[in-house]
Amino acid sequence: MTAREYGYQILPGTAAQTPGVLDIVRKEVRAGLRRGLPLLAVQLCLTALLIPRGGPASFLGVMLAFTSAITLGVVVMWQRARRKELRILQTSPWEVWPCRGEKVRVVSSEGERASGRRWSTDGRLVLLKPDGQSQCSFPVPGPGIKDKVCFAGDITGSGILAAPGGLPFRHVTRTRKAR
Repeated sequence: MTAREYGYQILPGTAAQTPGVLDIVRKEVRAGLRRGLPLLAVQLCLTALLIPRGGPASFLGVMLAFTSAITLGVVVMWQRARRKELRILQTSPWEVWPCRGEKVRVVSSEGERASGRRWSTDGRLVLLKPDGQSQCSFPVPGPGIKDKVCFAGDITGSGILAAPGGLPFRHVTRTRKAR
């Protein structure tokens, strides 16, 4: 079910029209490039200097080439995530959902082992159906959220979760589609 089907408030326009939201996304895009590209350039220059030398320097050059590929992958994934955020913000309106904070059981790398997995608890923001039951839960986007939250995107997949007013916001993804 969606906010529209539940009769929840849907704010006019798109989420991108909220003052300051696009500025934050654009700033994050530039920050990712500002951090990643100079590092990548240094790695590639060192790789080009080390590989032709032969011996141990060549081995270090190959290892640095591998590290450069990883750095390039991280920069590309960062840019892809920012483009996805931007697309969601530019195409979806803010939906106002009732919510509550809750400790939920999540799969974790540490914690109690049960059913072949490790489990722990985490503070989550639970979006509520009109009857008060849980629709879904996400990590808390920031302080100041009490009983309402804004959501833009697909509630069963990927979206942007924000405090009322649109800031601060967080890109959230559900790993498993709702049944």
